[in-house]
Order: sequence, then structure tokens, then C-alpha cells
Amino acid sequence: MTPLAKRLPRELRHNIGKYLGIFLLMCGSIALTSGFLLAAHSIGCLIDNMRNEYTIEDGRVTTSFEATDAQLEAAEDATEGVGGVTFHKNFCIDAAIKKPAGDDGTKRTLRTYAHRTEVDIASYCEGTKPQADNEVAVDRVFATNNGLAVGDKVELCGRAYTICGIMTLPDSQALFPNNSDFTVNTITFGVAEVTDAGFAALEDAGGAPAYTYSFTFNDRDLSVAERTDAEKDMVEALTDADARVDDLIDADSNQGIGYARNDVDGDSAMWTTLLDIIIVIMAFVFVVLTDATIEEESAVIGTLLASGYRKREIILHYLALPAIVGILAAGLGCTLGVAFFTEPMRNLYYGSYSLPPFRVYWSWEIFIKCAIVPAAALVLITLAGLLRKMGKTPLQFLRHEASGKSGTKRGLRLPEYMGFVARFRLRVFLRNLGNFATLFVGITFASLLLLFGLAILPTMTHYADNLETSLVAKHQYTLKAPLELEGSTKERKQWAALERLQSTDGALLTAAENAEDELNDAADEAQAAADAATASPSAASLSAAQNALAEVQDKKDALYARLDDIADALGCNRDEVIDLIDDASKIDTDNDDIHPVNTTDNGANKIAQAEKYAVYQLQYDRGEGNGEETVTIYGISPSSRYWKDLNVGEGQIVFGRGLLDKFGWKEGEQVDFYDKYEDKNYSLEYTGNGSTWGSKSDMNVYMSLDDFNELFGNDASYFNGYASDEKLDLDARYFASDTTPDDMRAVGDQFIGMMSDLIGLMVGLAVFIFLLFMYLLTKAVLDRSARSISYMKVFGYRDGEISRLYIRSITLCVAASLVLSLPVIIGSLTAIFRAMLISYNGNIEIYVPCWSMAACVGIGFATYLVVALLHTRSIKRVSLAEALKVQE
Repeated sequence: MTPLAKRLPRELRHNIGKYLGIFLLMCGSIALTSGFLLAAHSIGCLIDNMRNEYTIEDGRVTTSFEATDAQLEAAEDATEGVGGVTFHKNFCIDAAIKKPAGDDGTKRTLRTYAHRTEVDIASYCEGTKPQADNEVAVDRVFATNNGLAVGDKVELCGRAYTICGIMTLPDSQALFPNNSDFTVNTITFGVAEVTDAGFAALEDAGGAPAYTYSFTFNDRDLSVAERTDAEKDMVEALTDADARVDDLIDADSNQGIGYARNDVDGDSAMWTTLLDIIIVIMAFVFVVLTDATIEEESAVIGTLLASGYRKREIILHYLALPAIVGILAAGLGCTLGVAFFTEPMRNLYYGSYSLPPFRVYWSWEIFIKCAIVPAAALVLITLAGLLRKMGKTPLQFLRHEASGKSGTKRGLRLPEYMGFVARFRLRVFLRNLGNFATLFVGITFASLLLLFGLAILPTMTHYADNLETSLVAKHQYTLKAPLELEGSTKERKQWAALERLQSTDGALLTAAENAEDELNDAADEAQAAADAATASPSAASLSAAQNALAEVQDKKDALYARLDDIADALGCNRDEVIDLIDDASKIDTDNDDIHPVNTTDNGANKIAQAEKYAVYQLQYDRGEGNGEETVTIYGISPSSRYWKDLNVGEGQIVFGRGLLDKFGWKEGEQVDFYDKYEDKNYSLEYTGNGSTWGSKSDMNVYMSLDDFNELFGNDASYFNGYASDEKLDLDARYFASDTTPDDMRAVGDQFIGMMSDLIGLMVGLAVFIFLLFMYLLTKAVLDRSARSISYMKVFGYRDGEISRLYIRSITLCVAASLVLSLPVIIGSLTAIFRAMLISYNGNIEIYVPCWSMAACVGIGFATYLVVALLHTRSIKRVSLAEALKVQE
């Protein structure tokens, strides 16, 4: 072993605090970040593989009545142009679930399906699929949140069932009772599976099934636009075949399928940003410690150079320990992350989303990012520092001039009125000015990470508040099609008649229409026979007339029979059906310019305050691989009572202030939006500051209703929403959603709830790094003052007196740094949050309340006090012999 190699164990023991700090800093941060990123990557891979592994549907259509084979065949025929489609019966019943014992009375609902084997196949975590008629398999998240387990007894629609399995459904990864809901509901809503016989039993118990048909295209690589076109053709074919379609949802718009993936992607971007911050912090630590090592070992290096050692050998010697420690920390951190932290990070998502059993998908990209990059940064930065410092001559090293500075502030005269202690502390500060400047930068980095964790929750809360106040009315109703609130009593009666008739099976209405046509034809033939008999009376003509009249009576009886069928379906009599048909016939349903009239009169006052608007969603490419932003386009009245001070009309386009804050468009810039459902591009011009509106959370684009309809090629009278401060009673057939301030608050609360555990981890990591960072940097200051401390001991100063002189000087610097660094930190956080949240939908504005800044300073100072206690021990260990080592 060479003499230099023999020094390594001794150097490690002498600087055990420094190298242990580096090791813990790297190992801890890499373990947490690699654990999360690997968990997020694995969940993303798991979700991506589910489409084929569990045959996730391409979409679903819901009809008012069970579709016939002929109706489904018509829909299948309509998609031949894109390769065809396969329908799968996927009926469900929203069953009330109760525990026979210990139920708290809360209303809970299980959307129950018959066990599926062809599409949206369940993944079982525990137990088995339902086999007996009284067995039920329950969603994992719902079961966990409600304390249900395999073997428990429950009641569905009043019937007794035994839980046989705990499973997840791939089309319900996020539990949304309705696709238009803003938040998941994992407490009172879940999904379940029973046998076919068990499903029939629920029907017998009064459960009303939803006639849903999931479908998969034979070509599963179709684009969203191609799928959407085919789905429109399917709906048209079903309608033409007398099926009443209530709803159509493409898989791309199904929140139960896509919501979880989007959330994981957004959080991964946040943790990647956090890792980048940690790498920058570690790089700074490495630079500081490298400089401190060279200055501390200056005389040794000068002696070695003078003794004939080459610079390359010395560089490799001083690089060895940091490299070994860094590589071991990176390797162990990654190992710990995979072995121990992947599971806790995975639980952050598995507590909210119903996903199949977790398995780890290895990612070399994460390994490189979390292990190779930090280790390489340590080695390269240390090497660069050594190369920079090794340019000095042996004499300069022996004279401790390796720092390149000509001297300290020894000649500075201080005021005589200052006491000895004050002047001494000031000289400590002046002589270590560079060190304290480094300490300031280091504290800024550490405080940045700490405030980063502390500010996330207030920022999200502030965002939730902005969402709540962003609604211009107490209710913003979205419609599936235009629906007029104004109308006469006669018009409401006519539309109510049409609505009631259309609530029956379309086949019954078609049969009645055909019977009426046959009766009319028979009546025409009877009239012709009667005219012929009158013109030329004969036995044959009279017989023909009588036969024609008999045929008329048969057709009339057939029509009455069909009307009776409709009456039975509606629960009324034949005369009422005839009146309904008479009223409905007065509506020209072939006229596309006629809008349905709401069958309920909401009253003149409510109708007067309700305001029409139109809404549609487009996509904006965020750039640099950050995905697409969903932007809502509004068409509103130029003189709107709800969107106040919003100048639209005559082609004027107004952008939400959040869009400008997030993307920074310039005046006169053309902004390109994409319609994924129609495969079209739209270009809108941002004309300047006068064309912005709303808060920094407003991500909408506004234009007049006329401009909206012209842009999207709608009829001039088209609209699909109402803004109203009063609750409106809208026909269910046309109602899509009602957005209220409470809904927006729920979005923020749900986001905060999902982030709370994550925030705790980040704050813990920040405090941990703050502790190590503060220790390493302040230790460097004390190490550089070791000779001065030794001198003071020679002059008879006690350890406590020395601590008060040095530690308090550092304390004052730390306190000042904690306060003065806040403006720098807040500015940096703004840029970091912007980069971190670019891949999230919406614009989340950084919000740092005073209490979080005070908490950052308080935690930082409390952490330093712990470090200061450790440094008092360091001062005690400085020997008197240190003063004898000084060489001039």
C-alpha cells in the first residue's frame, strides 16, 4: 500500500462528520426520490398495459331500453369503414349496500355488474370471483375505506350477499359516480361484480339496470378523431333502428379510465423537479467541501508536491474518498429506494385509485437520473475543484495561499467604542466573509427546499379558493343539446308529450307508426272501392267495398293493439296515448332549427336571470414533451350579466389570465389549438393586455356566442349551457352537469387530500437535508478557524468562552441569512413551480403565506441550534497542538 493510500483511513476518521453528512445527504434523498419515481413509473406501466391485459373498452353507449340484436347489428354495420366494432353487454345496477350489523346509516352505493369475461375484465387482489348466486366481489379501495373484507356479510338492495373477493375494475380505476363529476368518491361509492343469477336477483329486488354496452374496435390503433367519427355513426344507426341512446362516452373522455394516469404523470414531473433541486444543492455542497478540503490540507499538499509527488497522484488521492463515499451513497440510496421506499410511495396512489396488484417495472432512466447523475456530479465537481486549486505552486500551498486570496481584513480598524467581544465577532465575520457568503448561499438552497415543501399545501389551498371563486354564477349548467327555458304552456305540453312517448321502447312507437300507415293505406283502398261501387254498382264491386271496409277495421284493431302496448308501457289508457301522439305530432322534429322546450316551467323570474352560453374544449400543446393543456372555449353574450367587464363581440377574443401567466404569449401571437375529436386545428390571436380577463387560475378563452358558433360551424342559435344564480329544473334527457362553487371546492380538497401524505414526506426530506446541509457548511467555517481557536486556548480562553465568540458569530450570520434569503427563495420558487406544474392542467400560482415563511425561518433556526450543540463539541476537540502546525 502506498503512503498516500495509507492516509485514506486516517482522513476518513478525521473527517467522519463531513463524509457521513455527504453519505446521508445523498443516500437519503436518492432513496426517497428513486422510490417515488420507480413507483410512479411502475404504476404508469401497469396502467398502460391494462388496455390489452384486461381488454379495456374503447367506449360505451347507454340506451333507455335493452337494445335488440338488430339494433346492435345496425351499429356494427355503421363502423365497417374503420374495420368494425364489437359490442359487449355491460349492464349495471346502482345497489344500496348495508352491513347487517354495525352500519352507521350512511348511504353507500355499489355499482354492480354481472361478472365480465370479455371486456373490462376484473383483477382480483384477494379471494375469488363470484360463483354462487349470493356472492359479491367488491372494489378494493371501497372495501378498504369501509372496513370490508372477504367473508363479510352485506346487503345489496335488501338481499344478503357474502363478499367472496376484493378486486379492481379497469374501467373504474378512479371511482367517479358520474363521468361529469369533478372528484372521485372512494367512501360512499364503489363497484362490484356478481354472477348472472345474482344480477337477476338484484333486478327482482327492484334494482333498475342501466343498459350499457361497452364496445371495442377491431382496429385498436384508431385515433381519437377516427373513433369519435365512428361513434357518431354508431349512435345515428342506433337511433335510426329505434334505439333511444341516453349517453355515449369514449374511453379517452372516461375519467374512470384516464384520471389516474394523468395524476401519476403530473406528480412524476413534480418529483423530478425536486430531484433536480436536490442535485443542485448537493453540487453546491461538493464545491464548498472541496474548497475546504484543499485549504485545510494546503500544507500537506505543498509538502507532497515538494517531496516529488505528481499533481495527478495527489488529485486522485483527494478524489478517492469523495468518490467512494458518493458512489456507495448513490448505490445504497437506489437500493433502499427500490427495496423499502417504493412500497410507501405506491401506497400514496393505491389508497385513492383502484389498480391491479402492484409490481415493479425497472427503469434504467430512473437509475441513471437518481444514482449515476448524483454520483457523477460529486466526482466531476470534486475533480474540477481539485484541478482548479492544484494550479498553485508548492510554496503557495505551504503558505496557505491556495485560495488565491492575498490576505484577510487584518488591517481594518474598528471603532474604539466597540467592546472586545463585539470587535472580535466582527473580525471573525470579516476574516471569514467568503465562508459566510458561501453559508448564505447554502442556507438559501436549503431554505428553498424547506419552503418548497411548506408552500405546496398553501399553494394548493389558494388554488382551490381560486377555483371556487372562478365560477361566475352559483350554477353553471352544461347541456347535451340546446334546451329552451322559455315557452308557452302549449309548447311545454307538446314537448312533454314527445318526451313521454320517447321514453318507451322505440320498437313500440315504430310498430304504432307502421300500423297507422297501414290503416291509412287500407282507408284509401276502402274509399276507392266505395267510389267504384257507387260508380258502377254490382255484386262484385259491393263485395270488394265490404272487404275493404273489413280490412280497415282489421288495421284499426291492429293500431289500437299497438296503442294499447304503448299505453301499458306508459301506465295509462289508449285515449291518453292518442292525445300524446296528437300533441307530439305538432312538433316538426325534422326541423333542425327548432330547439326542445323544457317541460318544466321554472318561473318567469328564474328564466329571466338565466343566461345562455356555449362551451367546448380544445387542446393546446405545452411544448417540450409536457403534454397537452385542456382549454375551455366559452361563447357568451357581449352584455353578459355574469361575465362582467368582459369585452367580447365583433371578433374580439379574450384569454384567461392563467393562460397568459402559464404560457407567456406575446402580443399579436397566433395561438394554435387542436380539436382531438374532430381532428381540426384552430388558430386564435392574442392581441395584447386588453384581451385578458379573470384570475391567474382562469384557463379559458372567451368570445361572443355568435363568434363561437361561426368558429365551430354551429347553427346561429346554438348554445349548450346556462349560467344561473337560481337552481333550475332541467329535463334529464338534455342535462349534462351542474358546476357549483361546492364542486370546485371539492376539487381542491380532493387534490389537497391526495397531496397531504406526499407533502409530509417532502417536508421531512427538506428538514433532513437542511440539518445535514447546515452541519456541513458551518463545520467548514469552524474547521477553517481551527488554528485561531487553538491560539485562544493557548492564551487561556475556556471552551465556553470560545463557543460564545465563534458560535454566536455563526448564529448571527445564520439568522440573518435565513431572513435575507426569503426574497430570493420566493422568486426561485415561482420559477420552480412553473417548471414543476407545467404538465398539470390548469395554472397553479405559487402562494407563500407569512406563516410558512415564519415556519421556514423557525425550522431553519431550530435545526441550526441542534447543529450548534454538535459544534460546541467540535470546539472542545480542537487541540493546543494545532497552533504549532502553523507554518509561515
